[in-house]
Amino acid sequence: MGLSPDALLSALSIDLEAFTPFGPAGLGAMPPDASYKQFVSSYLLANVVKWRPADTRRADENAKEKFFAANKTCKDWRLRIERESDRELLGEFQRELDDFFHPEGLPLVSSMFELLEHARTGPGSSIGARGFSFYAKLFSSQLTTTSIDLNFAFRGYVARFPRFDEAVANCRQILGEPRVVEGSRTSFAPKTTDCSRMICVEPNLNMYFQLGLGALLENRLASQFRLDLSTQPLVNQRLAQIGSKSGRFATIDLSSASDCISLRMCKRFLPKWVYYLLVKLRSPITRIGDQTVRLHMISTMGNGFTFPLQTIIFSSLIRAAYRISGLDIHDTWPNWGCFGDDLIVESKAFRNVCRLLDILGFTRNSSKTFNEGPFRESCGTDWFNGQPVRPIFVKKLDSLQDLFVAINLLNDWSARTGIPLVKGVRYLMSGIRKDVSQFFVPFQENNDSGIRIPSLLIPSSFRHDSNGTRIYRAFRSIPTRVRISDSTIVVPRGFKNLIFNPQGLELSFLHGELRSYALPSSLRGSEREWKPFISLREKRVKYSQRRCIVPWWDYVPNANSNNGTEFVWQQWETAVLINISNPLRK
Repeated sequence: MGLSPDALLSALSIDLEAFTPFGPAGLGAMPPDASYKQFVSSYLLANVVKWRPADTRRADENAKEKFFAANKTCKDWRLRIERESDRELLGEFQRELDDFFHPEGLPLVSSMFELLEHARTGPGSSIGARGFSFYAKLFSSQLTTTSIDLNFAFRGYVARFPRFDEAVANCRQILGEPRVVEGSRTSFAPKTTDCSRMICVEPNLNMYFQLGLGALLENRLASQFRLDLSTQPLVNQRLAQIGSKSGRFATIDLSSASDCISLRMCKRFLPKWVYYLLVKLRSPITRIGDQTVRLHMISTMGNGFTFPLQTIIFSSLIRAAYRISGLDIHDTWPNWGCFGDDLIVESKAFRNVCRLLDILGFTRNSSKTFNEGPFRESCGTDWFNGQPVRPIFVKKLDSLQDLFVAINLLNDWSARTGIPLVKGVRYLMSGIRKDVSQFFVPFQENNDSGIRIPSLLIPSSFRHDSNGTRIYRAFRSIPTRVRISDSTIVVPRGFKNLIFNPQGLELSFLHGELRSYALPSSLRGSEREWKPFISLREKRVKYSQRRCIVPWWDYVPNANSNNGTEFVWQQWETAVLINISNPLRK
């Protein structure tokens, strides 16, 4: 669309020049006496442009080198105790882990069938899978595994359910017996300009078991530590806000945490049965291009139990440090937080937590760890003296939807901070070659559906009915579908073919994945006809503009939360009127 990151940054610099006497500044370069508006403005300029390079080879290479370094750190890990206090910390850590994995003194997992009762396929890629859906992975793909024992356990479990057994047997008869593979394979996803995100794609049967174990671990986190992963980010965000204002809590960021859980460390501290279960389910090697790498970490990003496992390890570590520091552990009204490698602890326990992290082989990111000063960050929120300062990130401006998202995010930022961004919004709107008013939508819409505005900016061309219901047009994503008809499955171009497996389709329906849609009137007779389908994931989303109605345009939920804080309607309305009305008059 002809828009450049440099031009956007220049426009925003003009908007913010009154509040940025020292220019764009990261956290380490921020003056200690900076005001809130100076801080939030400089922080935005330092982070807003996160352009993904067209050529990612250098970023991929950096990610690979980082992965190799973490793997070597895991290989070289040794338990090093330097003083008696280390023994006390490790003793408490060991006790927390033992209590966690032995509810009422019994092992948390007693059989492989327990994992399969909670198993699922997951939304991502798997080795051998011919798609991302539940149906594609289990009933239209050759199963892959690192251990034939996993296949025996799987066969024994599904034999208890006739329809499941028939569906798997149909797939096996057409595509063959499960294939034993060495391990995972590596792929790269865009993350930053300098470094990609490295993900290991697991064999599909291994992933099925891993996610089953992950679900059991998540349930135990909720019962033992009162830590619900579905709501824990909100707890972390609140504690970070309190910490930025009072200094009571410290936030800790770790480098490559999921790749630094050493196999040696797990063998030393986890109960034996837990360690050997993890080893059975993990991939011992990964392939990076033509290179085979033996993994010295217990699991990788992409493994189904990695996230709950690291949450368990770090939660146990924090609780151990609290006991040694003489601090009470509050679960009902938490005074600590852990969500994966996102840690929040009482400042009084900060040194003991850091010491345990060092002993266990984890490295703190000092530039993103905060125990002093007025800044804290956690779970996608940034706070300065209790006020939100999270910047927005513009990664691309290749489509109309990219422009909508950027404009809406800048307007929300203005609403939170009270700082207009007229030049920045005007520059983005200049990339829309058509009349921008045809893309106006109410606040309740998604950021990619159009430009969200208050009713004061609605053009007279917008129609409404006698009840005052407004009619507008908004963009909606076009679903990509696998269509099922009599004994055939029609797959869109570019996707792998799927076999027709009647019992598998029945289970897909019970799973909630197989649904139906009404044919357009031009393609059906007088009666309404319905066709079954399974939705597919696509890397590039396609959109179409649809007619929509809304009874009350100026509606904002009472507790609308954005970047961890709430703002009222008047703030947002004022911000949009300032940022958008001037470009309209222009």
